[in-house]
Amino acid sequence: MLLARVSYLVVLAGSTMAVLGAFRTGVSWDEPFHVMRLNNYFDHGWFALDWAVDGDKAASGDSNTLVYGPVTMLLLHGLGVLTGVESWGTVGTTPAAYDVHHLGVVLIGLVGTAAAAGITTVLTRSRRWGAFTAAALLALPMWTGHLMFNIKDVPVATGSTLVTLALVTMVSPVAGRRWLRVTCLAAGCLLMIGTRPGMIAALAASLVVLGVGLAVQQRIFGRFGTRRSTLVEVGSGLVLAAAVLVVVYPNVFLRPWKLVTSAEQSANFRDGRDVTAAYIPFHVLAQVPLLLLVFSMIGLVTAFGFVRSGWDADTSHATRLTLVGAQLLALPVVAVLRNSDLYNGLRQLLFATPAWAVLVALGCARVLGWAREKGRVRVVGAVTLVALAAPVLDQVTLFPYQYTYYNVAMDATGIRVPSDYWRVSAPELLADIPTDAQVVCGPTRSSQLGDLAGSPGADGVDPEAMRAGRYSSDSSVDCRTDPLGPLAPAWKAHGLPVTQTQPHDVFYALVDRGHPVPTNCTRLDAVTRERHLRTITMTYVAKCFQGAPELGSETVTLRRDALDVGMLPALWAYAPQGWVMRTSTVGLDAATGSPTLAFRAGESCRTGCRLVMGATAPVGLTAALDGTPVPLEVGTTSTTVRLPPGTDAAWLTFRVPRSRPLHVRSLRIEEGVAP
Repeated sequence: MLLARVSYLVVLAGSTMAVLGAFRTGVSWDEPFHVMRLNNYFDHGWFALDWAVDGDKAASGDSNTLVYGPVTMLLLHGLGVLTGVESWGTVGTTPAAYDVHHLGVVLIGLVGTAAAAGITTVLTRSRRWGAFTAAALLALPMWTGHLMFNIKDVPVATGSTLVTLALVTMVSPVAGRRWLRVTCLAAGCLLMIGTRPGMIAALAASLVVLGVGLAVQQRIFGRFGTRRSTLVEVGSGLVLAAAVLVVVYPNVFLRPWKLVTSAEQSANFRDGRDVTAAYIPFHVLAQVPLLLLVFSMIGLVTAFGFVRSGWDADTSHATRLTLVGAQLLALPVVAVLRNSDLYNGLRQLLFATPAWAVLVALGCARVLGWAREKGRVRVVGAVTLVALAAPVLDQVTLFPYQYTYYNVAMDATGIRVPSDYWRVSAPELLADIPTDAQVVCGPTRSSQLGDLAGSPGADGVDPEAMRAGRYSSDSSVDCRTDPLGPLAPAWKAHGLPVTQTQPHDVFYALVDRGHPVPTNCTRLDAVTRERHLRTITMTYVAKCFQGAPELGSETVTLRRDALDVGMLPALWAYAPQGWVMRTSTVGLDAATGSPTLAFRAGESCRTGCRLVMGATAPVGLTAALDGTPVPLEVGTTSTTVRLPPGTDAAWLTFRVPRSRPLHVRSLRIEEGVAP
């Protein structure tokens, strides 16, 4: 009775933290991109990024379009419309709209939690153990933390769990409630495959398990009986889901071969960089609470033992256990064997965690059964209560950033591990971010020699010796106004100014994941939490300096590096504000109406000079040097800006006509041009 009561309290505590956290967490990495995708879905029929909506280009290998489907975003958009923060067909980007989306993710995640509890209830015929499963899942900090905002992985996890629940109940189905089982399977397929089409591989694995179980039943009993009912229910659910998917996203689901491409794009998002066979085992051992991990291992061994020895004796139960095992292990094992791209902890395998919670319950039930036989119920019961309660207390100290959890064994080593990859802690810093200069969120870091952090050239370089670039990955757009960044919605909602009254070489960096302070920066303030007696920095703001690079008569080509990872920091230094590199390997595109170039002309401009840009520029383009207009000539393949004598450190701001492209491929100084 006590364990059941504690289970219900943990469920209540976890659910409450998830709901409250939905309104505390900021805009995560993925959300603005999915807003962009949904707007393009409404406009073009492709759930694609702005730079990948041109016909078949939307489905090309480098666009990453086929990795995602619109189902979850349509559900969240519908909730936004119902609550009045959005209108149908126009996706909101206000803090309120994002909050509603977060709340929608919480609701979806709680459905997945209930589905996991339902699986255990079927397996054990005990609602108390079902409640314990829900408690174990919500006690897992990774699960509760992601429930607050993760628009991709939580819906996939819930969909996968609904599929498993439906198939588990379809094994030797009881009379009645057929419509409920069919609806559960269809809803799970819709949510799982409609959010990540490549998850059709997980569905296929589960169907194979079910098929094998039915075949064994047929061999043993020699009658089709309930197997016919199971096949009818499974077929009905799949047909219903397929029909809805075709209607919702015909560009993909009317072309089944694209589902194979989707799985390939999902597995190779980062081209296999930094993949090791130890990745999953390490993060399981480091990010799962230790006592719950032990129970899950016992549950896995118990389930495996039953399946191995009891398949013929109780085929239905063995099939159900194998279905749970398939959700937990099938795709993770494939990911290890194929060296699939995994990063940011275990969040891409979040779909496995509900099945893991089922095994935690089975393991705990097994241990308590042993304890009753040995008269050790009080000791084992106390350990079980600690297993549930301790991670919840850890979540309270980390709230609402529970997804940054590492267990006490990992923290005891003192090893630095990443914290807030998602940047959702950024709004908590809002009041402490100065408003008098450009803000760069998640600046790209590099060594003194210009090697990007994480690249082979930076191996062995002290992380504290890294410099912060005035750009993030592929963009130097000011984070205060960048629609794809974590600050813009809150910055606008609070009416904060967007100014640059500091010297041109000053900018502010919002550094995430607990990276050491770059050598060209000074830390100002931070968001921190306590975890196992360690102070964990989620995000901090720093004041940084970056001088203008030299530019002479030799042409500087703005291109990606040889590994196609991105443009080198030394080249980004010429483009400190308002540029992106997303549509080509050579050249920058103006992402705002006032992009800026910075350089030092030195002796080259002692008597006057011209900046010659290899560029595609619009008619009506103007330029200003430190706020003073300068002559500019737009040609077919180049644009020249006349600079006055004595120009040294140049801060050149363009005014780009609305909706007109400006694409700059190269820069050089032409000396000795009379003003």
